[in-house]
Amino acid sequence: MKERVHRLQAKFLFRSINAPEDTLLSQLLAYLRTSASLSQWYKVSKTPLWQRYCASHEIDGLDSRTFNTIYHEYLKYNLNARRNATNSLLLSACRHKLGIDPILWLPMTPSERSRLIRWHLGCLPGGVPIPCIYHPTVKFTRSHAIWCLYMHRRLQMPTTEPDPLSFLLNKLPTQRKKRGPSANIDPSPFAAWTVRWPSICQILFELNYLHHGKIPPEPPPPLGVKLVKWMCNN
Repeated sequence: MKERVHRLQAKFLFRSINAPEDTLLSQLLAYLRTSASLSQWYKVSKTPLWQRYCASHEIDGLDSRTFNTIYHEYLKYNLNARRNATNSLLLSACRHKLGIDPILWLPMTPSERSRLIRWHLGCLPGGVPIPCIYHPTVKFTRSHAIWCLYMHRRLQMPTTEPDPLSFLLNKLPTQRKKRGPSANIDPSPFAAWTVRWPSICQILFELNYLHHGKIPPEPPPPLGVKLVKWMCNN
């Protein structure tokens, strides 16, 4: 949210600099930009985004394209800083690139999408971890769920990966496959998802039951069908 505020403040400064010369703001701008004015314009100009822009560009030579480029770099810098922080366990497990996460638009049922989002956000059903049904002396936390549900083996991932589920979710395709006889596409990544995606949905389905202190039903309902069909027909 802070980045959004800084962007709106920078856009105000940007527009005030490019205002017509016959406007009152344009006439006062030379004074407002000085520290002696104690103006809100001067205070807003000290935001990190504007300072980052002024460090590499002439203020009077601003244009929208350059501003958007600087803002994108500013977002990436802040994202990397937060990912590398010692207390950013969940954020460090997410994608390192800016953009809309594919779990928000890839075809799947509302329940499947909800489980994926909750796993990314670290939101456990019920709020507080309860004792594991299979291991009553241990709380059913995120880390215990990875071990209890044998995620490494079921997702065919090495045990050196601390969070195999998040690792695979970050590898989801971000765009549709190109179609046509001239498209040279390696189908192997999509073929692997037809196996792994149902396993991911099954794990999250069981996770939801265990977090509520219930044993998952057998056999489970069909899971991950929509995305598998999308990949096969893509």
